[in-house]
Amino acid sequence: MRLSNRSTFVVLESALIIGGFTVAAQVSPPDAASQIRGTLLILVLTLPLSYWFAYRRT
Repeated sequence: MRLSNRSTFVVLESALIIGGFTVAAQVSPPDAASQIRGTLLILVLTLPLSYWFAYRRT
């Protein structure tokens, strides 16, 4: 059974955000400013990427 576009988007976005936070936690210093900057960067990168993968024409 194939997932709907919305379900695919939610699954991809969740996976990419978790992966992004994991990588950011390992490479950034433990201060608040770096973590906020990393969070914003993760969201800016993963939202369009997930949308593109979920809603591209097949």
